[in-house]
Amino acid sequence: MQGKDNSWKTLIGRVLEILVLTVSLALIVIISIDAFAPETRLSGHDFYRLVQLPFCLLFMADFFFELYRSTDRSRFFRHNFLILFVSIPYSIILGTFGIAPDGFGGIFLHYLPTLRAVLAMAYVTSFISRDRLIGLFASYAMILLLSIYFASLIFFLAERHVNPAVTDYWTALYWSILQATTLGASFYAVTTVGKAVAMVISVMGMLMFPLFTVYLTRIVKKYAAHDTPQSDKKS
Repeated sequence: MQGKDNSWKTLIGRVLEILVLTVSLALIVIISIDAFAPETRLSGHDFYRLVQLPFCLLFMADFFFELYRSTDRSRFFRHNFLILFVSIPYSIILGTFGIAPDGFGGIFLHYLPTLRAVLAMAYVTSFISRDRLIGLFASYAMILLLSIYFASLIFFLAERHVNPAVTDYWTALYWSILQATTLGASFYAVTTVGKAVAMVISVMGMLMFPLFTVYLTRIVKKYAAHDTPQSDKKS
């Protein structure tokens, strides 16, 4: 009987994992489409806002199911609280009470569930490789790349009509890449949202690039050790 319960839990867990990955990919596509739609507003009732509630409910269902399945629930909750935090549709909840934050706060809450999509993509990426070290390196790379992409979208939406230097999306992407490397572009954000994005993506770059250096060094050392002949190791 216990074996049957475990098999059903495993099956439900696999189905939820597939759904979360599918929804995460869909979320990235929907945000991209909305960003380039002519009528798009940063916190308006666009298609992304319409699908945000069911997507977030799926994210939360996956979290609570994994919590239920865990053998140490308090430890699981402590280690994965961030996943639950970014899965809650705050903008929709506040909207039901007639509260609509403006500026960066509104945009942050509006796009917060996308972080859950980023985490899902990073989680899957980490299991593409059989080597745990390479998997972690790939997951960090995925997080950084998606962060740069989302930062460029938000920067483009915030700056395109007020910043003469931002003439198209590719300019915003160029700015985001340079900002993440902490080199800085030759032009600056002029809106509050753009400045906030600059701060966030710069911090992300400062945190992530040292991690890449550490993991890349460990990967090189690991494979260098494998290539070293046994006789050389003994000597």
